[in-house]
Amino acid sequence: MIFVTGGTGLVGNCVIRELRSRGLPVRALCRKGTSRECFEGLNVEIVEGDLNDTQVLRQAIAGCTAVIHSAAMIHIGWTRLEESRQVNVEGTRNIVAACIEHHACLVYVSTVDTLPAAVSAIALIDETGAGGIAKTPCTYVISKREAEAVVREAVVHRGLDAVVIHPGFMLAPFDWKPSSGRMMLEVTRAPIALAPSGGCSLCDARDVAHAIVNAIELGRSGQSYILAGENISYQDLWDRMIKQAGRSRKVVSSRGFLNLVAKLFDRVAPLLPIREGDVNGAAIAMGQLFHYYDSSKAERELAYKRRPIEQTLSDAWEWLSNRKSAK
Repeated sequence: MIFVTGGTGLVGNCVIRELRSRGLPVRALCRKGTSRECFEGLNVEIVEGDLNDTQVLRQAIAGCTAVIHSAAMIHIGWTRLEESRQVNVEGTRNIVAACIEHHACLVYVSTVDTLPAAVSAIALIDETGAGGIAKTPCTYVISKREAEAVVREAVVHRGLDAVVIHPGFMLAPFDWKPSSGRMMLEVTRAPIALAPSGGCSLCDARDVAHAIVNAIELGRSGQSYILAGENISYQDLWDRMIKQAGRSRKVVSSRGFLNLVAKLFDRVAPLLPIREGDVNGAAIAMGQLFHYYDSSKAERELAYKRRPIEQTLSDAWEWLSNRKSAK
């Protein structure tokens, strides 16, 4: 039995589908009141609860050989740090404790955002982080780094059998919320797409899920693995998204313009009686960085393989379009 958190999210749902395709039994954590639509047609045992329910987690992990922990709060901004810590750090601490108690191995799904950014498109970052530049110290970066530290401390001092996975920017079908797919929808709707001057490492969540499941048997305890993809500028990526959608839109690189917008956001936002949204100074600053990574280690050790970016964009757009028309 494999216990999975984050099963309603993109990577977690792809992980469950990968596990079931291999005939492996799955037990999935699902919060009360959350739609179960994403589990339809899958033979999955649902456990109702959340990452703060220590008793629920202990009971759910009992009898499991492995845990794939992909649940996380993703807020790329300056605020909501304690809320993010409660989910990302304390939730991970609870998972770690239950894994140790029941001798289950842990595959912890982190993010490339805990690693440095690249200085250029040819200076890719590997698991050592050598030669990189610091990421914007936003809520998501801070809380995920602290969660990783919880896992690594338990490996070194408490005998936890665990690996850490660093996925890049993922697109794929089964993005139920949607999460990263929302970028594709928003870019294709905009009359003029103003692209950040940085770039990302685009990968397919189905390929990431395949390597994550492989990590249960192939991953070396205490090791980190980058599961990234094609390193591409946001301007190029957005242009490909728009073409995939069959739209005619102009993509303009922001270059230095968004830096000024970010500073304006950071000055004005604290004065407004509103909650920080997805567009904020931290998110804009992150968009100016080159999130470019090297997946060679995962290719060697986890049999990580990547499908062409065109296939990922095509499949993701088809799924998102069908979901949109169905509503």
